[in-house]
Amino acid sequence: MIRAIEQKDISALFDLRAATRENPYSRVELRDIGITEESVAANLCKAHRGWVCELDGKIAGFVIGDCSTGELWVIAVLPEFEGQGVGSRLLITVETWLYSAGCREFWLRTSADQRKRAFGFYTSHGWQVSAIDGGVVYMKKTPNRSPDPALTSDTPRTGQEAGHC
Repeated sequence: MIRAIEQKDISALFDLRAATRENPYSRVELRDIGITEESVAANLCKAHRGWVCELDGKIAGFVIGDCSTGELWVIAVLPEFEGQGVGSRLLITVETWLYSAGCREFWLRTSADQRKRAFGFYTSHGWQVSAIDGGVVYMKKTPNRSPDPALTSDTPRTGQEAGHC
């Protein structure tokens, strides 16, 4: 089940992010780059919006996008749920929302190591490399329509409209 991130989920998202297989970030590492539970909660009340995928009562993955820039801010899936379509469903959800919010080009940054799962995942979903800067690759996607038009009618533009604040 895909649902909007709620305030009560934020701590669990940090635990999940630290448990990912190829690109884990601990709370300390995230804090060092300015990402805290408080900053995520604040962002979700502004231009960011996020979703979790729950399977068997457990958060299997999550995604957050930023409609002010078109950025896919983060997507993470627990290793035991990889290969089950969780990441794809979350990606389609955030792309659909970004498109409905008026973004006509999406972007993200990820590891430039093409052996990592993320690179193949994004390219298989139509993302293209736009720049490489050291160990970071910037990718973009320019959809010609909403990835899933059925999702756009009830998708709020901000976390505040979704009742997060």
